[in-house]
Amino acid sequence: MLMAGALAVLIVIAIGPDLRTPPRHPLRPITRPGRGIGPLLAGTGRARERERRRVVAGLPDTLELVARALRSGANLRGALADATEPDTPAARSLRTVIARLDAGDRLGPALDAWSATIDDVDVVLARAVLRLGDTTGAAVAGSLEHAATSLRDRAALSAEIAALSSQARLSAMVIGLAPLAFLTVSVVVDPDAGALLLTTDFGLLCLLGGLGLDAIGVRWMRRIGVSVTR
Repeated sequence: MLMAGALAVLIVIAIGPDLRTPPRHPLRPITRPGRGIGPLLAGTGRARERERRRVVAGLPDTLELVARALRSGANLRGALADATEPDTPAARSLRTVIARLDAGDRLGPALDAWSATIDDVDVVLARAVLRLGDTTGAAVAGSLEHAATSLRDRAALSAEIAALSSQARLSAMVIGLAPLAFLTVSVVVDPDAGALLLTTDFGLLCLLGGLGLDAIGVRWMRRIGVSVTR
């Protein structure tokens, strides 16, 4: 029973979420009355992270919609309003910008608030291009299309890195579980060794110390693998 419990604890430590990496900034909910959308990136933890990823994944298509509307003769505000019509996470997030504009805010601060709420480098890039058009009055349709292409390239690169690092993460799991498997086999083959570990203070100290070091090693390797994908 003790071995099974120790194995379960190590697995949870190895594959559980990284509780020591909190969000960089609090995500403030912003809603637009009358449009039927909930708080932007509502929820906590993994649910909020999944929603953020959906918003970022849809940004290239949304930026291209803005560029298409600009090329058809719409101004930047009208193009943004047109781009928020689809029912996608990225379009819904931009509705907060339109809501601020309807409330009398200027486009620049509205875009800044939108970007700060999501807090992602891809969103910062989109905000910078949109603010360029608002500040200078220049035609930014081409810049938006280039930004959409860059975001797609970044997403493809991130996916490739994640795929390549999956083998390293699997190796970390194998390396972490191997000592436990060896310990289990040793106890079965030599019951006296198991008795020494489980019935003496020195044995329990060695067992707990070994499990702790093993868990730290697995956690460390996992963090290294995750840092490569960022």
